[in-house]
Amino acid sequence: MNTKKRLISSLVTLCSIYSFPLLADETSNSAATMNPLVVTGQAYKGYAQFSPTSGSKTDAEWLDVPQSVSVVTDTEITDRGAVRLVDALNGVAGVNNTLGEGSRDQFVIRGFDALNDVYRDGMRDDTGLQSYRSLANIEQIEVVKGPAGALYGRGSTGGLINLVTKRANGDEFTRLNASLGSHGKMIGRVDSSTSFSDTVNGRINLEVRKADSFVDYVDSKDYFIAPTLRFTPSDNHTLDVDLEISKQDLVPYRGVPSINGKPVNVSRSTYFGSSNDYQESKSVRFSLNDEFKFTPNLVWNNRVVISRVELEQQGTRQRNVTAATATVGQSVNDFGYDPRRFNALQSELKWSVGSHEFLFGAEYTQTKIDLDLSTVSKADQSIYEPVTEHVVNGGFEPFRKNDTKTYGLYVQDMYTIGDLTLTGNVRHDKMDLEQQRVGNPKENLDDDKWSYRVGASYRLTEDLSTYATFSRSWQLPNAGTFVSNGAAEFYSADLKEIGFKAYTLGDALMFNAAIFQIEQERPVTDATTGDVTDRNTSKHNGFELELRGQLTEQWSTTASYTYLDAEDEDTGKKPNDVSDQLFSLGSTYQIDSHWRVGGNIKYVGERYAGDNEAVKLDSYTLVDLMAAYRVGKHKIQFNAYNIFDEKYFLGATGGSSGRNQIGYGAPAEYMVSYGYEF
Repeated sequence: MNTKKRLISSLVTLCSIYSFPLLADETSNSAATMNPLVVTGQAYKGYAQFSPTSGSKTDAEWLDVPQSVSVVTDTEITDRGAVRLVDALNGVAGVNNTLGEGSRDQFVIRGFDALNDVYRDGMRDDTGLQSYRSLANIEQIEVVKGPAGALYGRGSTGGLINLVTKRANGDEFTRLNASLGSHGKMIGRVDSSTSFSDTVNGRINLEVRKADSFVDYVDSKDYFIAPTLRFTPSDNHTLDVDLEISKQDLVPYRGVPSINGKPVNVSRSTYFGSSNDYQESKSVRFSLNDEFKFTPNLVWNNRVVISRVELEQQGTRQRNVTAATATVGQSVNDFGYDPRRFNALQSELKWSVGSHEFLFGAEYTQTKIDLDLSTVSKADQSIYEPVTEHVVNGGFEPFRKNDTKTYGLYVQDMYTIGDLTLTGNVRHDKMDLEQQRVGNPKENLDDDKWSYRVGASYRLTEDLSTYATFSRSWQLPNAGTFVSNGAAEFYSADLKEIGFKAYTLGDALMFNAAIFQIEQERPVTDATTGDVTDRNTSKHNGFELELRGQLTEQWSTTASYTYLDAEDEDTGKKPNDVSDQLFSLGSTYQIDSHWRVGGNIKYVGERYAGDNEAVKLDSYTLVDLMAAYRVGKHKIQFNAYNIFDEKYFLGATGGSSGRNQIGYGAPAEYMVSYGYEF
């Protein structure tokens, strides 16, 4: 066994020894290429992915799936110099990022919060939602637009994000990458793949990140390791075994308060938190993906996910502003998962027979949360010159325990008659949430619901299709994380969408246009009887245009435009952090076998922070540039972000608290990366 094989084997063993004690209590392909330009060290790839599976969970062609699906390839991730998930999704139609309390990924899809709608290889990624997810082990990112409960179960009002894991496919390589950037950013990565035998392959990804910030006192440290093994006992049988271990330390950033309907005009570096605010998280995720092909037309997939996170956060929050004294009230929350656990089992059978392509599935998920929480008040601060001071930690007191279980059965049939493909989905979920608050009796929220999708796609030509879809999904109030007396009924979300999809330029370029309406209904219940007393409705109408792929063999591009008319029908107001227009244009050009250059432009229209359009956030435009030079096995890449140093507000936390927790976006920054492959 050579040195690299011994290294990967040893790391896999060490990770297993480390992680399985943490998980013990839980048990009681790559993007398609088009006319590749051969570059020394690796093949040139574009921005088009011709077989995204997230919209159907099958190998159905993109043109025949009656719903919008966007894909960010590994090449685009690399060109953007993307380190976090938020960096990679900047150019996707209908998707915008927001503050996420300065401690986690958080996105708005078609105007709806998608904090709890991130998936991993088709399975809910529940324990990763309170932190920044690493991209070190991600092959590509697929975004399904609109409610998708007929396939994925509860959640996904505006859409969902599915992260596709890198696999051990037997390739022999080791890739090293080191990056330095503004505000002390340092990143180191290793991606190594090998074949141990004819039936066993291995791969491991490691990442270390460290950075300060443009905001005083805010910094972060991240450690990540992800070994994976692929067993192929026969040509028809594949077993992937994945393990991910991460540790993240950061200082939360909750932005600045507002006064008179505008964010307070202070320096971007201004910090309203306490000097000893922090967040520490340790997580481990173990998964199995077993695929067996009885025949080329009959494939059985079984998946298991066991994950666990322990988290502590001390975070200072801005409350109400007193205009007469120009001060803001503050409190400090000690918040923690002790721990948060997620278990999932999924079995899917794909069967192609005649003109039918069937999918039969069964799924069980369980989320268990042991939540610690305490709150202490802090002296009011000046909104213009806050004083950063040490606060006494109030302690992590047991607050409540939650146990959410979902049992799902679903079926899909894609029936093709000539140029017409009819898609029908139906899913039945039984959902049960049990809650025990300290010193209170147990509370329950349970129901069973049917979700559906009915769609049709028609091939106008071999490379052009038009489609229409109608669907309904269900959501647990508060995303199923806790029981609230005023929300004892499930939320519904209905999608109506028509659109066009096309391949152009010899299938090198993908085009998608969609007109949609999403209507969400949120019943309000009596706190004592549980009876419905009112129904709040949000209606989001809009259209999207998106182009992704290659204009020429050397020239890749992405372009997207989104128009969204979103409002709460009871108040007539826009929701928190929802822009009526989004525009993005990105392009890279492979000049020759050495040089690659490109850039991106992103426009975000006006938005409001807080309920009832409390604070207006102005529109902004960001311009990024990149250049890369490769010679032999060496590569140097330079990325410059927000090159015109636009001063803007990234977004705010949701609800009424958003009016006083508004985050500045980053100023002009740069990053230089060096890569070596052998």
